[in-house]
Amino acid sequence: RVLWHAIDALQRRYEFVEIVVYTGDRNQSDDDITSKVFDRFHISMIRPVHFQRLFLRRLVEAEMWPRVTILGQSFGSVILGLEALVAFVPHVFIDSTGYAFTVPLFRWVGGSRTASYVHYPTVSTDMIHVVENSVRAFNNNTRYTTSGAWRRLKVKYYQLFAKLYGVAGRRNDVVMVNSSWTYNHIKQIWNSASLSIVYPPCDTSAFLGVPLEREGRDIRVVSIGQFRPEKKHEMQLDIMKELKRSLVSAQWRKTRLVFIGGVRNATDENKVKELKDLATQLNILDNVEFKTNISFDALREELSTATIGL
Repeated sequence: RVLWHAIDALQRRYEFVEIVVYTGDRNQSDDDITSKVFDRFHISMIRPVHFQRLFLRRLVEAEMWPRVTILGQSFGSVILGLEALVAFVPHVFIDSTGYAFTVPLFRWVGGSRTASYVHYPTVSTDMIHVVENSVRAFNNNTRYTTSGAWRRLKVKYYQLFAKLYGVAGRRNDVVMVNSSWTYNHIKQIWNSASLSIVYPPCDTSAFLGVPLEREGRDIRVVSIGQFRPEKKHEMQLDIMKELKRSLVSAQWRKTRLVFIGGVRNATDENKVKELKDLATQLNILDNVEFKTNISFDALREELSTATIGL
């Protein structure tokens, strides 16, 4: 949504601007992509957007790097960036995907002005503290929580990566972040001279017609978020398991947890499968729904029937 609102704003403000989007979606036409943008976000381009297809996107996918994942993906992003530069050199390069190491590449090799919109830092002081304090997490398994040597090695790895990440981030002419939380972490790691918060667009006008009174008595808990590890969907499933224990059977039959989110690639698809498997293990799958890549109209319909929104 942020990307397409930004493109829409640039087109409306500057008639002379040509927009080129680097994409790994080689099987979709330009019209297919812009049609999906309208279906999901109700954003219509006032002028054509050019799409530059890339062939090496697999280099930035997590499956490619089962160990030292963030370092591997960062290295892969540089190779992908080189492919992008060979295909097209922009006057201004804006990274909205989180691949900070492409920024110095475009600045030094391509001679482009550079900017980044950061949704979530690749590495943060929180991540380092999790390892230092032996906290079990999606990115800190038992090996690092039980072994002092492995823990110290991983802390050094994160600290070194954070320094490299900071060097890359400081090559931006402009840095924008999506929240005060991200602002504090990026400020600490990047120490950027030009850093500002630009909150993600949230158009509520389409929801003004949603009735305040709901039909039916089902309890629908709608959870919206990308299917990524840091969203902690597993915790929500655990809570549903506890809720099942506390409700009588008649109440439980009317209760649903609805996950809504975008699936970008095989990594996200595997995440959805893992969540379904966990719901099956917890014996709550019949009360959990997964809705991926739904249209804006479908999202509005889901929210109009929700009892609780997460």
